[in-house]
Amino acid sequence: MAKAFTFRVEPVLKVRQQTERLALQRLADAQRQVSEVEDAIAGLRGQLADQDRLVRQGVLTGSVDVNYMSLYRRHVMALHRRMIEQAHRLHEATVRLAARREEAAAAMKQRKVLQTLKDKLKARYLDDLERTEARTQDDLTLMRVGHQRIEEDA
Repeated sequence: MAKAFTFRVEPVLKVRQQTERLALQRLADAQRQVSEVEDAIAGLRGQLADQDRLVRQGVLTGSVDVNYMSLYRRHVMALHRRMIEQAHRLHEATVRLAARREEAAAAMKQRKVLQTLKDKLKARYLDDLERTEARTQDDLTLMRVGHQRIEEDA
């Protein structure tokens, strides 16, 4: 029976696979954060649109209350400030996302190098095993033919 194929750096390959999984999890977290910030910005835009619509309806149907307009202006400015803060968070999250993508790509590349090496070595091992078995079969056939000739001559 032939010796089974063993990849001597299998533990290193397992560590690289774990590193890749961790990098992909971090990438997913970064994508989730970007999505959350984008949703928050969309929500703020919706609030601004709602406030604008409410004020227009109030102004068109009745008298203008100066106190209400002052409160409205402060509220809209606060919404704008929150949108600016969210835009900064979006930028930071996008930068983190790009870094996580690079980390994931590097981890995938490192794992792929070892995986390719393992596949090539295993293919070479199987080819050698097949050649050895073919040589053994050829030797057995030659011996059988030789024994048959000896028996025929005797």
